Amino acid sequence: MLEVYDFLTTSQGLAQEFTETIHFSENEIIYQYDWSRNNHFLLMKNGVARIEIYRKRRWEFETFISIDEFGGIENLIKNRLFSTNIKYRIVAASDGEALLVDKEFFLDHMYANPALFHKVLENVTLHQIMTAHNFREKKSPLKQRLADIVLEFIMFASLPIKNNHVTLPFPFSEEIISSALKVPIHHIQSILKFLEKEKIITRECEFEVIDYVRLGKLSNLNLETCRNNTFEEVDLQQAN
Repeated sequence: MLEVYDFLTTSQGLAQEFTETIHFSENEIIYQYDWSRNNHFLLMKNGVARIEIYRKRRWEFETFISIDEFGGIENLIKNRLFSTNIKYRIVAASDGEALLVDKEFFLDHMYANPALFHKVLENVTLHQIMTAHNFREKKSPLKQRLADIVLEFIMFASLPIKNNHVTLPFPFSEEIISSALKVPIHHIQSILKFLEKEKIITRECEFEVIDYVRLGKLSNLNLETCRNNTFEEVDLQQAN
């Protein structure tokens, strides 16, 4: 997506007029859905953020966005064709940087550049596929669902897998997992303790997957697909 940033900011004058660089800190709200005010896309340049949806008088974690991804998908739909009282926000899960881009400026560039248009479609499609997968698997064993969501994050964030090991760039907390899977936190704690006992993860300093292949065996996701979205290949023969 860095090439997208370059494309959008080729003209310094236009970039100053139609884009704004945002530096954010952990837990800062960096984008909030509101038909009456928002008319921008948010492109993530550095860091990780979580999308939260307001349900039953509380904010619930829905998914992550990170480098190469964007928020503001509702701006692709004309107001007169669609309206809703949905509330969602994008909250920083780490320090980082993003680019806030005027809607018309973004769309003009997207239509003029097929590669950018394809990137947007790919991003939306991947998130839709993962949402459908999580919904389909909601009655699966909790151990599998937890493994699914960890692998999902590794894939979306394109985290490097080195020697079967992945370090998550921020606290992947019990609360986030509980909210994502819609299950009581004590069930999440039990599964995490099992994974630690089996030396699949560790949380001594930060959340680390110390046996990526074994975590993959617990999941219903295709490890090959996840691997294709990371920086380093993993020997998947052990998983067969």
